[in-house]
Formats: sequence, C-alpha cells, structure tokens
Amino acid sequence: MGLCVLCVGVYAEVERQKNRTLEGLFLAPAVVLILLGLVMFTVSVVGMVGSLRDNKTLLHMFLCVLCVLLLLQAIGLTLALIFENKTSALFQSSIREGIKHYYDDLDFKNILDYMQEKFSCCGGDEYKDWGVNQYHFCNGTGPLACGVPYTCCVRKKVIANTHTHTHTHTHAHKIS
Repeated sequence: MGLCVLCVGVYAEVERQKNRTLEGLFLAPAVVLILLGLVMFTVSVVGMVGSLRDNKTLLHMFLCVLCVLLLLQAIGLTLALIFENKTSALFQSSIREGIKHYYDDLDFKNILDYMQEKFSCCGGDEYKDWGVNQYHFCNGTGPLACGVPYTCCVRKKVIANTHTHTHTHTHAHKIS
C-alpha cells in the first residue's frame, strides 16, 4: 500500500510540476502523498524483513516506529482539541487564502470543489467568502463578479409528480 501511495504521489508531483500549480511546497497534496508513501513503505519493509529473518533488532525498530507514530498522532489530536479556536482560525485563513488563489492553484481548486460538492457547502463559512477572489469580487466587471463557482450550487434531486389526474382529456402545452 505504501508503495502504491508513493507511486501516486510521484505521478501527481510530476503532473504538478508540468502545470506549475501550488506555490507552497508542503501544501501540495502530491508532496504529502510522497512523504506518507515513503513512511508507510519504509516501516512496512522494516517490519516484513524483521519478521521474515527473525531479526529482533528490526522487529524492535518496527515496534518503536509504530509507537512513535501513534504517539505523534495522539499528541497532534490533543493539541488540535486544546487549541481548537486557533486550529479553526488557521483552517479558515488557509481556506480564504486558497479561495483567493482558486483559479491559480489547480490542486487546491480540485480539493475545494470536491469538498463543496460532497458537503453541499460554499466557501469556508459562507458564500460571501468568495468575495476575496479577484474574479468573484462584487465590484469586479467580469462575468463571475458577485458569483460563486458551480460547485457551490446545491443541486436538488428531481422528484416526479405522482399526482394522478381523473380527467379524461388532457392537453399538453409546450412553452416556447
């Protein structure tokens, strides 16, 4: 699995370099996938080789690395909960900065589009967050001024009319 994640990350990074998206290196999803894939692959290989060769040193190293990763996750979760307001503010400022550069950053654009469609939301807090984007700024003159991206639109499911008519003659009128 780690090798698959690593390969996907490398492929995404190659594509990102072709298109030159995302200015912040560590914000790039491709870089995150590469780092995650490297860690997963390395830890898994150490555990596998240690198990196959009955090497206690490698097995102890495998155990220690897993314990450290678990501890880091627990610390990260605890800090996020303790500093919930700062975490939320950092998240909101990151979203607003991403919205500001929405059309310049293909990776973030795809992530934000997916999130807005998946959770039927628009922007960080509300649709007015899109006012920071140069194309959606209300005083702008472009076709997107005072608007939002298509992924903000809530698409309701069409419900068929199940009401039955008792009339014997019905006429259909077409609106031109």
